[in-house]
Amino acid sequence: MVRKEQMRLYAITDSTWLNGQSLASVVKDVLANGATFLQLREKNTTHEEIVAKAKTIVPIARRFGVPFVIDDDVSAVIESGADGVHIGQNDTDYRTARQLLGPGKIIGMTAKTVEQAIEAERLGADYIGTGAVFGSSTKKDAVYMPKERLCEITSAVNIPVVAIGGITYDNMDYLAETGVDGIAVVSAIFAAGNPGLATDRLYIKTGRLFNYHKNYIFDMDGTLLDSMPYWRGVSTEYALEHVDRLPDDFQEKTYVMDLDECAQYFRHELGINTDAATMRKTAVDIMNRHYANDIPPKDGMIELVRREHEAGSHMCIFTSSDRSCVEAVMKRLGILDCFDAVYTVYDIPYNKKNPESYKLIAEKMHFKPEDTWVYEDVLHGVESAKQGGFKVCAVYDADSANHWERISSLADELREIR
Repeated sequence: MVRKEQMRLYAITDSTWLNGQSLASVVKDVLANGATFLQLREKNTTHEEIVAKAKTIVPIARRFGVPFVIDDDVSAVIESGADGVHIGQNDTDYRTARQLLGPGKIIGMTAKTVEQAIEAERLGADYIGTGAVFGSSTKKDAVYMPKERLCEITSAVNIPVVAIGGITYDNMDYLAETGVDGIAVVSAIFAAGNPGLATDRLYIKTGRLFNYHKNYIFDMDGTLLDSMPYWRGVSTEYALEHVDRLPDDFQEKTYVMDLDECAQYFRHELGINTDAATMRKTAVDIMNRHYANDIPPKDGMIELVRREHEAGSHMCIFTSSDRSCVEAVMKRLGILDCFDAVYTVYDIPYNKKNPESYKLIAEKMHFKPEDTWVYEDVLHGVESAKQGGFKVCAVYDADSANHWERISSLADELREIR
């Protein structure tokens, strides 16, 4: 199923503008900078070349959690593992495409009239592409669509509708209040001197134009930051100061614990006479040095935070780490001001294994759970957020690799950047 917000910025490839760069590298740059949907449309290219290009793009799209379809070529979808196909009125018919692809794949359809749009929805299309709203530089036979017809089409169907045809950063304001869910562009991205920068600018403007401001609750460790190896080192270092040997399952058990739980585990399982306050102070002192100096962000996450901040989204951090750790690293990365608030599990009476924790944070932020995205990397966080009624984007972290299959089955979106 395709959500309306995934139509926000629909990028359609055209390799004639790559200027010596590989299609895969440009696609990665475009997805990293905010494209929410991707179509491979390479005219005058053989089926075999389409399949080869698609196979290089599939893992990139999966890493960024962006749906990826191929223009018309149903067989290429099957052979490459792409998420679906987009078909025009003169391409493969819907019933044949669905029979070949099965129920799990995306099928988008072009509709240029109200009748075609209604029929596409009746057949079961996942979304509609309509235009050309400004003519087209990539389709010479494209026919201009009056604004009145565009509004009639969006009013006639309930599935997502994306506008296409000559749309640029400067003229897209024309589409406000037409009912479309986003824009599909080719040259506005791929013909730009810097496709990534062009995508970023379009993403920010579409957020304002189509009211896609979002609410976010971000976990920090393992989600925004690649910090879990550092935390493993802290608990191991602390424990080995008191015992000669650690249990075989020490890492598996302790990496999902907050400091209170870890101190309890040390007392009861390892016989270490410590308390949460003492352990917290020692761990925080060690980690603060790392946060302030060398813990790296996850690939693409800092850009995501900055982009959503510029687009007007509301964001907070909810973490099991100490507040001083958050402030140290976020100041170093230059994004502390992007967040409306910072909350830790020590500020509330619940930890992240309890769905009430996320609900309470949402209440403090004046967020409705159903309108809020939670970004998490660990299974218990994903489970609790889902149980709390939130939408969840799971971020891959090596420490959660053993749980990734279960995490993937629960989450609404995935970011598999490794």
